[in-house]
Amino acid sequence: MKALPKVLEPLETERLYLRSMNTNDVEVMRYASDDPFPESATIMVMLASVEQLLSEGRSLEWGIVEKHSSKLIGTCGLHSFEPEIGSAEVGCMLARKAWGNGYMREALGSVLAYAHQILALTRLRADIDHPNTRSIRLFK
Repeated sequence: MKALPKVLEPLETERLYLRSMNTNDVEVMRYASDDPFPESATIMVMLASVEQLLSEGRSLEWGIVEKHSSKLIGTCGLHSFEPEIGSAEVGCMLARKAWGNGYMREALGSVLAYAHQILALTRLRADIDHPNTRSIRLFK
């Protein structure tokens, strides 16, 4: 596994831009699989954590933006790296209104290519809640 970058490289697909997240992205955190964060301040703390983990070379998290609307519709990233075995965990969230359009499959394709081609990872895993049948289907 190669060293993680300290600055996130933007990625692009046919319909999406994947870019660094910032404080303007507070709204996307309402799409988490857990209960929505109760306050914007809590979300700001989480976004600061995403930025810190990137700067420390411990996590890569892209915001997923629709090209046609310029709206942030979700997140996709790599974390929990195990360099000794070339492994990382994949995590993603997508706004409910964007479900069923193949956006996450498209975004993940780009992130997985980056993981293999740029980071030289050989193994990726996902921790999916059992009732989340959409994610289970996606990762199969």
